[in-house]
Amino acid sequence: MSESRDPHSPTPSAGPTPGTWVIGSVRGIKLTMRFTWLPVALLLAFGFSSIIGAQFPDLGSWRYVASFAFVVAFTASILLHELAHALVALRFGITVSEINLGFFAAGTHIEGERKRPFEEFAVSVVGPLASLLVGGLAYLGSRAADEGVAYVALFELAVANLIVGVTNLLPGLPLDGGWVLRAFVWKVTGNPHTGTIAAAWAGRILAIAVLAAPVILQELFDRQPTIIDFVIALAVGFFLWMGSTASLMQARLRRKLPALQVRTLARRAIAVHASTPISEAIRLATGAQAGAVVVTDGDDKPHALVSESAVSAVAPNQRPWTTVGEVATRIGAGHIIGVNDTGEEILDTLRKNPSSEYLVLDANGLVYGVLATADVEQAFRTR
Repeated sequence: MSESRDPHSPTPSAGPTPGTWVIGSVRGIKLTMRFTWLPVALLLAFGFSSIIGAQFPDLGSWRYVASFAFVVAFTASILLHELAHALVALRFGITVSEINLGFFAAGTHIEGERKRPFEEFAVSVVGPLASLLVGGLAYLGSRAADEGVAYVALFELAVANLIVGVTNLLPGLPLDGGWVLRAFVWKVTGNPHTGTIAAAWAGRILAIAVLAAPVILQELFDRQPTIIDFVIALAVGFFLWMGSTASLMQARLRRKLPALQVRTLARRAIAVHASTPISEAIRLATGAQAGAVVVTDGDDKPHALVSESAVSAVAPNQRPWTTVGEVATRIGAGHIIGVNDTGEEILDTLRKNPSSEYLVLDANGLVYGVLATADVEQAFRTR
């Protein structure tokens, strides 16, 4: 599965993802593995060892070695699945920062949005196809082995990759098949957001179907479901529901982006020197119907902002004796935004340089106002 497909997701840091260690790199892409891989691998190897031990009792303790080798081979097949996503993305000039390996949460961190439906389709479908190809080759290998431990291991590897490939082709987010569906709807409607919403709702339907699967199988095949069946259905259904819901929320959010404009969201601001008393700054702001105060230096260049919370923290009887320079917060690097910036540019600034307020400059570099993060959040809630 490919992850981090939303261009507004935080850019991964230079270090490894928390909870992982770096195991190498391929074409500049970090390969990391989750700390949980080893305990899960040991559990899977122990379970598989019972299958090998039942068929080949003469192996003795070597069955554990054979079982662990199978788990490593399966991990390698997961890596091939993710590499397929990554290499096709690179082929289209899309940045890929990391491939994170794990049995239940493997993912390729793809930065940015695909520009065309075909790119979305190609990047998404190639992973499951790679799993099906590996499964097919493993099956052919098992036929060639004919019997013995190699036959069992290759056959089980074929079955495992068949399950991974087919499951990921199911048409619902957050599975790869959901992104394939998104590409088709995008192509038909010409709107990527409509594609995301359709694929997200398909993912929710899949989640409900998975939750009901034990009961459905009982009705169709007269198979009595076990507690394990219900636990697996609950875990997979929860994963699908949460993933599809997150995609749905992102699609709704991004539909609002074009309407967001710094020019209309920014608060009018007045510029005062650092030596100006707070009471005087409040009087000037009230007279100018401004909602923010910008502090300038001796050269009349803005260098700090005065927040409402900072003013409120000063008692009214102390405001004539306290200057704005004493309560102002310096304007940090990246905390300046252009008056003509819109949706995605606004979110990109907020994401890369978090702050409660940003100085807004016009095309000539003059103070236009102040953009408050709270105002951006309010705009999202009301639009």
